[in-house]
Amino acid sequence: MFNAKTFQVVEGSENPLRVQLTLSKSDLVNPQVIEQLIADLDGEFSQQFDCQCFQLEASELILAELAKWLPLCEGAVLYKALFYQMPAQWHRHTVSSRFPLIEVQSNNQYRHHPMRPAMPTGTVYQRFDHQADLEVSFRVFDMERDLDRFVRWMNDPRVAHFWEQAWSKDDLAEFAQSRLNDPHIIPLIGEFNGEAFGYVEAYWVSEDRLSPYYDVQSYDRGIHLLVGEDQFRGPRYFNCWMRAISHYLFIDDVRTTRIVLEPRSDNKRLFNRIKEVGYQKLFEFNFPHKRSALLMLERGAFFEEQW
Repeated sequence: MFNAKTFQVVEGSENPLRVQLTLSKSDLVNPQVIEQLIADLDGEFSQQFDCQCFQLEASELILAELAKWLPLCEGAVLYKALFYQMPAQWHRHTVSSRFPLIEVQSNNQYRHHPMRPAMPTGTVYQRFDHQADLEVSFRVFDMERDLDRFVRWMNDPRVAHFWEQAWSKDDLAEFAQSRLNDPHIIPLIGEFNGEAFGYVEAYWVSEDRLSPYYDVQSYDRGIHLLVGEDQFRGPRYFNCWMRAISHYLFIDDVRTTRIVLEPRSDNKRLFNRIKEVGYQKLFEFNFPHKRSALLMLERGAFFEEQW
C-alpha cells in the first residue's frame, strides 16, 4: 500500500500555500495514491486552518492528470471550499447527484418532489476528523445488529425527554422497520472509531411533514438525531459528528443547498452548541405534537467557515 507523503509544503510560502507534489505519472494510475493524496491534503488543510487555498506545483502533465480528481482552478490553485465539496473517499455509495430529476407525487405526500434514489447499504460516510482526532462514520441501521441498543437508547430518560418514544422492543422494531421502508428517510448509526454512539435520520424535506412550515426547496435535507452513549457527549464529539453528517448530506447531492432541523423549542443546549457548526435558528412554530424551532445550515456558510 502506498503510504509515503505525497507532497511537501514549500517553506516560507504564504497564502496561497505552495505545495510541491512528489508524485510521478505512474503513481496517478494507482487509486491508493490518489486516496493518500486526498488524505494528505485533508490533513494539511486541517492544520492550516486560516489557509483558504493551496497552489499545487508539479509538471503540466501531472497537474493535467490531477485535474481529473481534484477541482483545480486557474494556476493549479485548490480552494479549501471546493476540495471539501468533493465526494472523494469520504462518501461511500453512489452520490445522489447522479440520480436524474423526475417529479413525482407519492401517496399521502405533501407536494410534488423529485424521485429519490434507492436506499444505500452499509457505510455511507467515513472520515478521520483531524480537529477531534477521531474517525467518524455513519452506516445504515441494521435490525439484527442495532435494534437492542436502539431500544436502550430510546428508553434512556435523557433521550426520551425529547424523542418521547420510550417504547417496547416490538414497537421500536416496527418503528425502525418503517424507517428502512420509507424512501425519503435514511436511518443511520453513527460511530466513533467503530463504536456506535447515536442514531440519525437523514431525510428529504419535500416529502416530510416539515415541508408545509417553510419555503422548502426540492433538495433540502433534514436531520433527526440523538446521542445514546454518555461517553460520547460534549462539544468535542458533538462538533465532530454534526459536522460529519452535514458534510455527508452536502456531498451526497450538489443540488442540496440547505440542511434543516426541527428540534423542540426548549432544547437550549442544542441551540447553543449547533451554532459552532454553522446552523442558525430562524423561527419557532407549532407542530401538532410539539413546539419546534427551525434551524438551518446553508452550503456556502458550511464549506467556507467550518474547515
